[in-house]
This record gives sequence, C-alpha cells and structure tokens, in this order.
Amino acid sequence: MNRLAALSVVIGLASFVACDAPLYGTDNVHIMRRWSSVWTQECSSWLWSSSSGHKYCASPAFDARPEVVATVSGPKFDETKVDQASLMAAGETVYGNVCVVCHQADGKGQAGAFPPLAGSGAFYGTPENMARIIVHGLNGEIVVQGVTYNGAMPPQGALSDYEIAAVATYVRNSWGNNDGIVLPAVVKSVR
Repeated sequence: MNRLAALSVVIGLASFVACDAPLYGTDNVHIMRRWSSVWTQECSSWLWSSSSGHKYCASPAFDARPEVVATVSGPKFDETKVDQASLMAAGETVYGNVCVVCHQADGKGQAGAFPPLAGSGAFYGTPENMARIIVHGLNGEIVVQGVTYNGAMPPQGALSDYEIAAVATYVRNSWGNNDGIVLPAVVKSVR
C-alpha cells in the first residue's frame, strides 16, 4: 500500500476510543487493517505509526463522551409495533449502530476486554435487569461465563425506550439466546 493511500483512517463511531484503544494502543496500522476508510480532506494534525511508518490524520479528534456514543442515526421506528419480529428488526439496527464495536457482530465480545452477549442470559437476566444495564451502564468487576471483566459500559440512556427495548430483544434472541422480549414500558420503569 502506498503512503498516499495510507494517509488516515476516520472512524465514524465515537465509541472507537473506548473500545479499541486499549487493544491497539497508538499504532494505527491495526486500525487500517480493520477499517478501510481513508481520510482524504485537509488535516491539521498528523500522527506517525512507529511500527509501520504510515502517516494518519488525528483531526478531527475522536469524542468518546457517552452522549455521543449513544446517538443513533438511522431510520425512525414504528414504536407501536412491539411484537418480537418488529423489535428484533429495529434492535438489529440499533445494535449495529451502538453495540457492535465492543460486543462484535457475533455477540462474542472481545476476550479480556468486552464480555460476550451470546450465551450470557444468566448474567443479564430478567428484562428489567437487562434494560437497567443498557440505560445506566455498568462499571467495575463482573463475571460473565466464568471470565472476569473489569471495565465500563457507558450508559445508553439517550436512546429511546423503544430503541433500548428493541436492542435488548435483539440480544436476548440472537446467537442462540432465547430469552424473550423486552417492552418499552419495562425500559421506562427502570429509567
């Protein structure tokens, strides 16, 4: 790959910093392998990878504030549809916009950093508990499937009750999970 093609990677997900920085440190060559977007605009601040020698744009700065992470831009959902199929469809969209960076597309998380959602019904438990975790976030040591994690999941309370119910329903019924639905009224009750 030539230097011009390797200029910079821009990640549209603000949660990148919170999720991938501990795994990749400051060497953006790993980022380049994972995301193929290349910054083609003017750049006021450049970073150099010590191991690859490639130049990457550090501007605009990443913003990992929870309110930015929780923003979902995408289709508006028909919030009157609370059947499992409708919640699953909306939840897949929300998961892809908010959760996938840390918990991965297969729901298996990232070893040692982010816990799996697949097969984790014993951890997230009741619809109320799962909604509470999503709305208020989670900090500190937890044990999921016998593995200890000690990190932080930012609160996603900026999402609507319907979006949280949808993504919870999606998780509870994907990757072999069969744990039922979460209704928007349940989310509202735990706010």
